Amino acid sequence: MHIAVDKGTEEGKDFTYYIDFLQKEGYITDTMRIWIDSIRTNGNDSTHKLKKPEKDHCTTSLWFTTQLLRIVYEMEKMSSLYVKKPEKNYPKNGS
Repeated sequence: MHIAVDKGTEEGKDFTYYIDFLQKEGYITDTMRIWIDSIRTNGNDSTHKLKKPEKDHCTTSLWFTTQLLRIVYEMEKMSSLYVKKPEKNYPKNGS
């Protein structure tokens, strides 16, 4: 939610709304949705259950969250420094 709101949408929506927003805006891809949803699933499990989460479960959530933040923020910053932005009306699929 925090990433999607930072990138221009409103608060108070469900997780799927934010993932759809990030995908529509080009921050994430179809193949990323599965591991991004695991961040939610792992977080919900830890929030709503008193049992201590498994170390691998926590490590995976941290790793996925780190990668999402790197893709959305770090890669965007790096590309703004070193990659020329395409023209707004560039042809798609090489046509």
